[in-house]
Amino acid sequence: MSRLPRTFDPPVKLTPKQANIYVWGFQPEARFRDAVCGRRFGKTFLGKAEMRRAARLAAEWGVSVEDEIWYGAPTFKQAKRVFWRRLKQAIPEAWRAHRPNETECSITLKTGHVMRVVGLDNYDNLRGSGLFFVLVDEWADCPWEAWEEVLRPMLSTCQYEIPGVGTRKGGHALRIGTPKGFNHCYDTFQDGRPGHEPDHKSWLYTSLDGGNVPAEELEAARRKMDPRTFRQEYEASFENYAGVVYYTFNREECRTAERIKPGETLHIGVDFNVMKMSAVVYVVREGLPLALDEFHGVRDTPELIEKIKARFPDHSIAVYPDASGQNTSSKNASESDLSLLKKAGFTVVVDSTNPSVKDRVNAMNAMFLNTYGERRLKVNIDQCPQFTQCLERQVYTDKGEPDKKGGYDHMNDAAGYFIAKRYPIKQIVTKTQSLRM
Repeated sequence: MSRLPRTFDPPVKLTPKQANIYVWGFQPEARFRDAVCGRRFGKTFLGKAEMRRAARLAAEWGVSVEDEIWYGAPTFKQAKRVFWRRLKQAIPEAWRAHRPNETECSITLKTGHVMRVVGLDNYDNLRGSGLFFVLVDEWADCPWEAWEEVLRPMLSTCQYEIPGVGTRKGGHALRIGTPKGFNHCYDTFQDGRPGHEPDHKSWLYTSLDGGNVPAEELEAARRKMDPRTFRQEYEASFENYAGVVYYTFNREECRTAERIKPGETLHIGVDFNVMKMSAVVYVVREGLPLALDEFHGVRDTPELIEKIKARFPDHSIAVYPDASGQNTSSKNASESDLSLLKKAGFTVVVDSTNPSVKDRVNAMNAMFLNTYGERRLKVNIDQCPQFTQCLERQVYTDKGEPDKKGGYDHMNDAAGYFIAKRYPIKQIVTKTQSLRM
């Protein structure tokens, strides 16, 4: 196995928290690391140390030159601006085969290994090579598909030999960034918590933990920023993202541990869609709703009926469906979805038309939190993980309408039909009379 030349370049200095992330690198129990950090934590300095080590280990462990080392950011422009200069600083000239390629932002080492700075927005163009190590910066802003469809498969084929240990398979990754709502950054952070995925490890550090931002500067920022933004940007807190449709939902404050009781009357909101029907199961106690179960990804109405009866055989069931179900069927055109629900013995509660999207959204938000600070709608987060995820991730489009392309709309629509029917926001009606002179 070849080694890179020894240099007398000073190592990258890390703070204690940065070093805590660094020392777990290239360990089998931390193959995938996630570091959620506040702004100015020092991610760039950590990145320099990580990339330099990856270059050295690729040579020492006999990694194939087909398995590259990448720094990735949401866009190529951002990746080049943030890290290209730092990467050239991190890799000693004595290690380089020739001058860096300024157009491709790549460095070829004397061992033949290639290091690149890439943008993940056009991820389809990145396919081809394998990966020994990838550092993904601003992970919350990167497309999940770039990881799932490109980066993760590229890490799978890497193989190398660790002296004194033996053969290891699979490349390594560090995903790092500031949170942005409860998106995939939250999911992968959860994977690294104790008791979750065995080859993942995660950390959460505030800006103050990084040791680069003085406390007085943080206090100055606190005075100028709204609380939610400050918590997200400086305290690395997962917050409901600005632009989220159901912005009043808070998974901690809207959480309940209640479960469905034997024989309890169930109220089920249903959204009809072929191959992806959704339903949210409510109970009403002391006049207020609790969302305690869910169905998602159901093929059609007959399958939903079968699943409801199997899971809740001894319950009285009222269904609050999408009004469009009286005209068509998710199964076939001969019988409407509503008639199928009625034949199944369910009470079907539906108007001739659906409530407006605005009325349904407003009713849901008002139940999650009204102006008196009351949270009247609670959700069992553990029993309704898909519903919870959809509440936290559905956003508005540029036209001001709830987005229906992200896949987070069906469960929310199902939930909203019941709430809008049972707990509508009552309109204030005023009468006008002509004035007699």
